[in-house]
Amino acid sequence: MLDDIFAALKQNHNFRALPHLRHENCFVYKEGKKLLNLASNDYLALSYDKNLKEEFLNNLKEEYKYFSSSSSRSLSGNFEIYDEFEEYLKIQFQGFEVLHFNSGYHLNLSCITALASIPKTLFLADKFIHASMIDGLLLGKAHFFRFKHKDVKALENLIQIHYDKYDNIIILSEALFSMDGDFSDFKALCALKKRYKKIKLYIDEAHSIGCFNDDGLGLIKYLGLYKEIDFLVFTFGKAVASVGACIITHKEFKDFFINKARAFIYSTALPPINVAFTLFIFQKMKEFEDKRQKLQNLAHFFKEKLMQKKYEILGDAYIVSLILNDNLKALEFSQTLENQGFFAPAIKEPTVPKNTARIRFSLHAGLEFDDIERIVNIL
Repeated sequence: MLDDIFAALKQNHNFRALPHLRHENCFVYKEGKKLLNLASNDYLALSYDKNLKEEFLNNLKEEYKYFSSSSSRSLSGNFEIYDEFEEYLKIQFQGFEVLHFNSGYHLNLSCITALASIPKTLFLADKFIHASMIDGLLLGKAHFFRFKHKDVKALENLIQIHYDKYDNIIILSEALFSMDGDFSDFKALCALKKRYKKIKLYIDEAHSIGCFNDDGLGLIKYLGLYKEIDFLVFTFGKAVASVGACIITHKEFKDFFINKARAFIYSTALPPINVAFTLFIFQKMKEFEDKRQKLQNLAHFFKEKLMQKKYEILGDAYIVSLILNDNLKALEFSQTLENQGFFAPAIKEPTVPKNTARIRFSLHAGLEFDDIERIVNIL
């Protein structure tokens, strides 16, 4: 049975295998070959900053030097650092509460599943939302419809059709979409919320945290719209260079998730040292403005160069997808780049829709403009 599944995947050039990699700063070594990493979400290039790590470790309080919390937060795993972290973000988002989770996947899966248990709740989901949100809808047996990516007219049509049948309508979207690299139309979503009082907005900021405004607290806050959002998700495994996630929401929903989000209730909490590092990075966010500016400049330069060459690309920011459509073609492009010293794996279905295979260039502040020139010349 499995042989047939594997054979079909291989025939479609869609069989996955884990690469064996060794990391060194912004490079990876694959089969002994040194490659510049263009597949990492380490947008600010903080993960290998030795000075940053040394500063953190040299000032780490003794009570946070634990490599396991040994319990869920509901029992004995709720170390003081969790409260300290949540309080720090709470101050930045006046009127909201914060709840830390082990990962963005766990958060979306369990929070959406929990919300689906509220009677007469409908979800309306952008077709390009992350798999963790979709899995939450499916696991929670939610009532939901998906609308064409960023099609506000189609979304409003769904709202009007179903408005009288439900007490709550939750719109699921992302701030910066992880594969197409484009932004949600936040102003349009907020306008819908004002027009239709039953609407709540659930926005995932996984790929935008750290990279906008001088405080790095996400695109929604940068635009001054955070008070319009009911559920704001931050994840820490990308630009923050840490691990974990949190949801920023109203107190009643924080209490609800503490009691109903199963991934929160039944998971051993992350070690205190990880939470302390996340807080440390957030407290230093204003010091990374040069990295944010360099990232924006690199992205603008790269997109200009690709558009001059008439390539089909997607991306409003530092996630730039070169659309190649065919799986085999994407694999060939990826191999060509690898042969020339760049690690940029092909992205295929089900990560992206069928016949939209691509190379997803995940730009980061560790790149130089000469690197961009070399990539364009290779392509």
